[in-house]
Amino acid sequence: MLSRLVSLCPLLVVMAGPAEAAPRVLSGKAWAIDGDTLVIKGRHIRLFGIDAFEEGQTCGRMACGGKATVALEGLIGKGVITCEQQDIDSYGRVVAICKSSSGVDLGREMVRRGLGVAYRSYSTKYLADEQWAKANKQGAWAHGFDSPLHWRRTHSPT
Repeated sequence: MLSRLVSLCPLLVVMAGPAEAAPRVLSGKAWAIDGDTLVIKGRHIRLFGIDAFEEGQTCGRMACGGKATVALEGLIGKGVITCEQQDIDSYGRVVAICKSSSGVDLGREMVRRGLGVAYRSYSTKYLADEQWAKANKQGAWAHGFDSPLHWRRTHSPT
C-alpha cells in the first residue's frame, strides 16, 4: 500500500501544476516623491498604470506637476498605505497598485482628479477613469497639456 502511494506522488505533483506566487504586498507609512511615486520603508514604489504630471510641468496656467505631488501627499495622509506589486521597472522600482487605509486606489484617484493619465503602454486599467476626468474637465483636462511622457522627452536635462 505504501509503495503504491509513493508511486502516485509524482503524478499528484504534475496534476497540481506549479503554484502561483502570491503577489508581494508592501505596506506602511508612506510619503510622496512626485505624483506617481511614493516611498514605504525606504522602498521607492511607482504607481501602476498611471503617468502623473512632472515636477515643473505646467498645464496652461496650472502648475500640474506640483499639484500632482501635493494631491498624492494628501491621498497618502497619515494612514497606512498597502501596495500590491505588479512588476519591477527599469529603474528598479516596485510598480504597484496602492490603496489608502480606507481602500482608495491612489492611481485611480490621481487619474480621476486629472493629475495624471492612464499609462496605456503598460495597462488599460484606468482608461475609463481618464475618460471620466476628461469629460468632467478635472484638473489638467480643464487647461490643456502635453502628456507627461512628451513633456519628459522635451524637457530632459541635456
